[in-house]
Amino acid sequence: MTPTTSAPPPASAPTACPPAGVHVGTAVPLRVRDVDTDQIIPARFCTNTERTGFADGLFADRRADDSGFVLDDPRHRGASVIVAAENFGTGSSREAAVWALAEHGIRVVLSPRFGDIFRANAWFNGLYAVTVPQSFVDAVWRAVDADPATEVRVDLADLTVTGAGIVQPFALDADTQIRLLRGQDAIGATLHHEDDVRAYETHRAPTPTTTARFPAAGPRRARRPRPAQETPMSPEDRVHALYRRIDEGDFAGFAALFHEDAVYHRPGSPALVGRDAIEAYYRDERTVADGTHTLSRVLLSDGALAVDGAFSGHLTDGREQAHRFAEIFEFGPDGLFTRRDSFLFVLNF
Repeated sequence: MTPTTSAPPPASAPTACPPAGVHVGTAVPLRVRDVDTDQIIPARFCTNTERTGFADGLFADRRADDSGFVLDDPRHRGASVIVAAENFGTGSSREAAVWALAEHGIRVVLSPRFGDIFRANAWFNGLYAVTVPQSFVDAVWRAVDADPATEVRVDLADLTVTGAGIVQPFALDADTQIRLLRGQDAIGATLHHEDDVRAYETHRAPTPTTTARFPAAGPRRARRPRPAQETPMSPEDRVHALYRRIDEGDFAGFAALFHEDAVYHRPGSPALVGRDAIEAYYRDERTVADGTHTLSRVLLSDGALAVDGAFSGHLTDGREQAHRFAEIFEFGPDGLFTRRDSFLFVLNF
């Protein structure tokens, strides 16, 4: 049977993910434990930041070494559900693993346990990573072995997955559930509340012009000379340059992308007001030691940029940090950023 997806009509806010309320499809039994992201999509295939072009790399090494690999079994041609063993999607933060699965036609992965970052990336991109008991996995495996046409049904509204005659509840945070039922990605979910955000900004008290300063965690790095003039860049190039300079530790070059009176709003923290305050925070107070930002999308509209992506790296105390983020940048006629609003959606330590 051809996999089907049905859902209530999407909300009026702009959407990038297709509406998805109920998915029905046949299943592939993947009886392999500890399938990490490097097995799902080997690093040599991760050569671009677009969301397409990864299907040929899906399980490339396993398919090369095993001519009978289950995804190539003609009995499971067209299957849209993977029923996996424990610890699926562990290892490095590699969003391309999700993109490769989706491009192959996989819409649901069932497993007793997922890698935390993979699971977050999957739901963020509209791929259902559903945690179910091993007993349910075993029952579906037996049913699919007996009849490859056995279907699995996932109902996002009821938070149930049905297979082998069993209706199995599963857990999902309410924000993700509502966002996917509306057919929205993270930016679409934010824009769904655009009127509320603008109303709040209209009536909120003025932002204080003072900035809290705290002792640096370690020796301060020497201040680099700020470039006298930036090479003309498009808004999209400018925001890519911003994250690249953060990752490279070029905080002077990073700050040069902001207007001198720019405001940076951070989740749960006081606003930073002014280019110098923003640079000082990144140079002296930020608790991140190193890391890499990977942008999924950059959307431009009427003097503003909406961005979503992922960060992975280490804190100054050595702990790993990974999170999904969305940000909105406003910029002036000169192209310099006048405002930055940050939103964290998933945080793992």
